This record gives sequence, C-alpha cells and structure tokens, in this order.
Amino acid sequence: MALELDSDWPGLEEGKDGNYTNRTEVKRIADELNELLKKLKTPTTPPVTQFLTAPGAKAQEPQLPANAGSLPDLQRYCALSQNQMGEWPTAMQFAMAINSAYSQLIGERGSSGGLYASMVQRAESTTEALLDIAKASQGAEQATEEAAARQET
Repeated sequence: MALELDSDWPGLEEGKDGNYTNRTEVKRIADELNELLKKLKTPTTPPVTQFLTAPGAKAQEPQLPANAGSLPDLQRYCALSQNQMGEWPTAMQFAMAINSAYSQLIGERGSSGGLYASMVQRAESTTEALLDIAKASQGAEQATEEAAARQET
C-alpha cells in the first residue's frame, strides 16, 4: 500500500518523479505564521481608561487597543490577586480560582508553563521547522544535481 499525497497539504506537491517540497510555498507559510506569531508576542500600548469630556457631553467608552490579547498583555492585565478583589470570603475564593486559571492558561511572566505560553513556543518551533524543511529540501536538491553532474562526466 503506497502513501497517498493529501491534495490539500500546502507546500507538498506531486511531480513526475514523486512528491516534492515546494520551497516557495513552505517559506510563504512560515512567513505568514511568523507574522501571526508576532501578534501573539508583541505587547500593545496600555489602553486609555479615563477621558476628559465637556459637561453634559457623552463620555467616551474605553476601547481595547488593536491586537490586544497577546501573551504579554494577558500576563500584564490578567494577574489578579486579593489586592484587587478584596479580602471578604467570596472574593478570596474567587481570587484562588482566578490564580489557578491564570497559572494554567497563561503562565507566569517569563515561563512556558501556561497553555497559552506553550502554544506560542510551539508556533515558534513550527516556524523554525518549516524553514528547516525548505533549507533541507534545497540542500538535497543541490546535492542530487551535483551527483548527477558528476555521473555525466
């Protein structure tokens, strides 16, 4: 039973001599992934939370900055504690739940323990692997061409 090429697999194409890696497509995918990864890793500017308005004018609502939700943003804004929530019993229980969710999902600053931080780290590794695939494919193709040229002489 032969392996079949998935027709929807980007960067892998079928040629007359078998399957080959379309390096241009693989590099394009890696670049696209890298641009998306930048959004996950780049902190946004702190949002404006207070506005000066004229008497009787409608107050402007605070807005999240563009691309809010990066890992540094979540580490900065989601690390809530009892200091922000109060020390009455319900707030203390809520603070414990928030801290547990924060450490599991986001991870502490500078660590890769949280799921979100782990996803960012895996996306970086994937980008590097795609570029390595393109580089290895090019090296293999050059070596094949050099070997064929030596055989002809």
